[in-house]
Amino acid sequence: MKFSLKARVLFLLVVLTLIPIALYFYHNSAMRKNILEDRFRLHSIYASSVVSRVELFLERVMSETDSAVYLYRNFGFSEEETIWRITGQVKGVFEGAFYTPEGILMSAVSRESSEPKFEKFMNIDSSKRVLGILYTQYKEPFLRFVVPEVENGVLRGFFLFSLDLSLFWQSVISAKPSPSVDIFLTDSEGNILAFSDMRFSERRKIPLRQGVYLSSVTGTEVVGAHAKSDDGKWVVFIEEPVKAVLKPLYNFQEKALIAGSVFMLSVGTFAIFVFLRIFKPLENLKNYVITWEERNIRVPIEAGDEVGELSQAFENLIKKLQEERRLYLSLFDNTLDGVMVFNSYRRIIDVNRTVLENFHISKEELLGKHMKDLIGEELPFTRLFFPEKRVNLKEQVLCQLRQEILKIEENFYILWRLRDISHEKELKVLLEQTAKLSLAGEIACSIAHQVNNPLASIMGYAESICLNSQDEEAKRKAEVIFKQAQKCAETVRKLLEIGKPFEGKPEYIKPEEVTIEAIKMLSPKAKRKWVKIEFENSLNGERLFSFPWQIEQVLINVIDNAIDASPKEGKVSIKLFKNNGSIFWRIEDEGPGIKDMDKIFKPFYTTKPYGTGLGLSLARRLIRNLGGDVKIRNKPDKGTVVEIHVSEVKNETPNS
Repeated sequence: MKFSLKARVLFLLVVLTLIPIALYFYHNSAMRKNILEDRFRLHSIYASSVVSRVELFLERVMSETDSAVYLYRNFGFSEEETIWRITGQVKGVFEGAFYTPEGILMSAVSRESSEPKFEKFMNIDSSKRVLGILYTQYKEPFLRFVVPEVENGVLRGFFLFSLDLSLFWQSVISAKPSPSVDIFLTDSEGNILAFSDMRFSERRKIPLRQGVYLSSVTGTEVVGAHAKSDDGKWVVFIEEPVKAVLKPLYNFQEKALIAGSVFMLSVGTFAIFVFLRIFKPLENLKNYVITWEERNIRVPIEAGDEVGELSQAFENLIKKLQEERRLYLSLFDNTLDGVMVFNSYRRIIDVNRTVLENFHISKEELLGKHMKDLIGEELPFTRLFFPEKRVNLKEQVLCQLRQEILKIEENFYILWRLRDISHEKELKVLLEQTAKLSLAGEIACSIAHQVNNPLASIMGYAESICLNSQDEEAKRKAEVIFKQAQKCAETVRKLLEIGKPFEGKPEYIKPEEVTIEAIKMLSPKAKRKWVKIEFENSLNGERLFSFPWQIEQVLINVIDNAIDASPKEGKVSIKLFKNNGSIFWRIEDEGPGIKDMDKIFKPFYTTKPYGTGLGLSLARRLIRNLGGDVKIRNKPDKGTVVEIHVSEVKNETPNS
């Protein structure tokens, strides 16, 4: 694959722009990861140190309490006096009690309450120094521990003391590593005992986890770590918001974005300068020449860059320009349809010879005329088709007009294809009437004798009631019956007067022409209902050897049903194409669809208020006689699709 010079330069600029962006994201990701990992390690170390301080503090308090109990008891102090002295001496211990070896409360003393709350009977395990965490009436947690009293190897009883957690917790967390760090003390089950802001006993429980997670306490993303005491009774949590941890990274990102923006702006300015000053003029010239050549000469250009393409294009242009001009003029003048070309101001700039010969007018009379002078209006710049349009060419002429839009060298032109249909109008009307008479005669032959006799009896009895009955209500109803029966009899009579259908001879026909004629016949009805008919033809000159009036009659019936089924301002789409040797018509509408699909081809079945129920039945019979078929299905959303296909018949003597 060859790349142009501009493509290579632009690719280099893109790469130069993407490299800093990729490095920025890589560096940002690496820095974020390293910062979070470092902060996690620091929090893990700090959590371990806090746990160690908790254990040392408790060990010191209990050791000091053991020594005081031993001292005061040897001095001969009573249990109450010993407890009172210890609560005043050991910081944080605010109450105590003495139990016998059997767990019977003997005495209790408190410096905060006149009635200490100790159980009268307790089963005390001498192997456990800490009994657990309890809460005061103000929901403040405190630690209760045991000091056994042993004299000459004999257990005399137990001292139970209560330690205020707030005092030792304040001493433990007096120096936090950062104001944004939160520290939590929990028991072994994760129940929070104390917060870093000295709050206590919210009775909340948090899971044991660490790393980066959503905090159960603050509800924000944090970097967290925890550590357990040796006996597993205490857990210290350290949490810090990720935003606070990554604040240095955010500052770096801001500076990097400013620098990157300046760099990208510089690269973009340079790219724009190169494009406008060098590549844009060269690209415009190359595109102009090569586009013209591809549309007119269609010679492949193989070159490595813009200069080589321009050189080869100009060489081909010089060789082919005169030849293409002669071919264009020949095709323009010898086409069967009259052709008019308008500029963007809707004035005629050229006409072909067919217009001059068919409409007996000179070229000088037409050149420079405005579109309004011909049809009395300005048509929009879009593809249009008018089955009938009056054009003022010396005199009013009824024409079939097809408008196409051409874009040549960035300029738009309007092209009209005109066909005089004044003489065809009467023949088409006659053909339509012949088809309808053939259908009506065929129906009349099959039903006349079965309908006439019952109608005669109904009319006779209804007339007799009208003449002889004295009941006015009965006479009025009989008159209605008589009038409706008369309408039926008149319809049968008209059908009987119609002759047999004219079969004619098969001939070569163009399916697109037959389709356009059917659309023309139904265009007034579609306009009255504001239904748009779209026709798409993908045939390439294929012809059918068939009966044209039968094909047209089938199309009229199907398209007429599609218009009736479509809502106001709806659309009927007609597609003509070839597939596997057969010609297909696909007619789609936007109606509500068909409910009883199995009855749709039955004679006299109809969903219209005034329909006969014979159109689709006759259409399928005609198409099957031609070796084809008609198929109907509902669309998934809304509307109906009718497909008609006829095998393409080839004949060795099409002109015979």
